[in-house]
Amino acid sequence: MTHFMKKIWLFFFHGILFLCFSCSKDKELLSDQGLKEIPVFLLSPDFLSNYNFYPFDNKLKLAYKDRQLSRITGGFLPIPTATGLSYHFTDIIYWDINVIGDRVKLEKKSSDKGVSFDERHELRYHNKLITERRINRGDQSISIYKYEYENNLLKKEYCYLGDRLPLEKTFYFNASKNLDSIVYEYPYSASKIIEIFTNYDQKPNKLRGLLVLEEFLPRALSVNNYMEMNRLYVDEAGNRSPSGERRWDAKLFN
Repeated sequence: MTHFMKKIWLFFFHGILFLCFSCSKDKELLSDQGLKEIPVFLLSPDFLSNYNFYPFDNKLKLAYKDRQLSRITGGFLPIPTATGLSYHFTDIIYWDINVIGDRVKLEKKSSDKGVSFDERHELRYHNKLITERRINRGDQSISIYKYEYENNLLKKEYCYLGDRLPLEKTFYFNASKNLDSIVYEYPYSASKIIEIFTNYDQKPNKLRGLLVLEEFLPRALSVNNYMEMNRLYVDEAGNRSPSGERRWDAKLFN
């Protein structure tokens, strides 16, 4: 083999290695871990009073293509009522998911021709950890979430809406890598909200690491499954008062 032919062979060999590495990297990002369904009641919408969870056995359905997450079916549809919007679960909503290198693109769609959406998400990852989420909803201001980590555990989340100062969340974990609490800090205010997570089981958390939708936080952050969350409001003087709680049945984690 001539020196020139060796150079050509090495060029193609390295090219093949690069392509193989890129393909395997894509597949690892949202690879099939056997999770096919997520009980909706596990998730935590911000305004629970507006969400109708009945019946409580509603589930998000996950579909895979080439062993990679390609679709999530199910979501809450806003329904106008006399007192404002009420959100009802429906399976006409689905997300198309496309992984391209270290980015993930999602598009919200409907299987009902009478219902349409104009919402797209773009996620950026580094070493399989999400670092940024951009949400574009039609002509609304783009929502941008940025994430920072400490020892591969989420430490900070900043939520930007347009040119406003961000909502800042700080995450605290215990020695078992289970989430202890989240502290919410708001721009232009010294008040805070603290969410405390307790009563963990010993079962592996099937959602762990699946942050493809913002609604999967904070459930997807812990090694095990919390079954209780208490929310506290802290005013500007540091006085604390309860502002909500949630509990989950252990049967949801079977």
